[in-house]
Amino acid sequence: MKQNLDDLVQKRQSILLQMQSIDRLRRGSLSKQFYKSRPPAAPARQGPYYVLQGFFQGKKFSERIAPDQATQVEQDVENYRRFQTLAEEYVTVSDQITRLPEQPPESKKNSSRRRSPRNSSRKPPPS
Repeated sequence: MKQNLDDLVQKRQSILLQMQSIDRLRRGSLSKQFYKSRPPAAPARQGPYYVLQGFFQGKKFSERIAPDQATQVEQDVENYRRFQTLAEEYVTVSDQITRLPEQPPESKKNSSRRRSPRNSSRKPPPS
């Protein structure tokens, strides 16, 4: 089903408004880490320690996050993922808008048959 230009422009505007509503975001992923205590103490699990890891400008980064900030950072990371998804949708809709005028009118498949002479595929008679 084809979408018309007005629908696509409205959808793109809606995507922009959703992107604009995101005010906090952090790239990367947040993980919980635990450590085992070393001897001579009895082995016990310590933590969790929260670590934000990711890539920025081709370089890996790692940042320890305080436990009281982990919930907020987790929401910020989810906002970043949502922003990335919306950005991809924006590109897709913009591409559809760009291609819309270039599309030829719809026609039935095989609506016009090519006429060729029946004898064209045969060998010419010997002379």
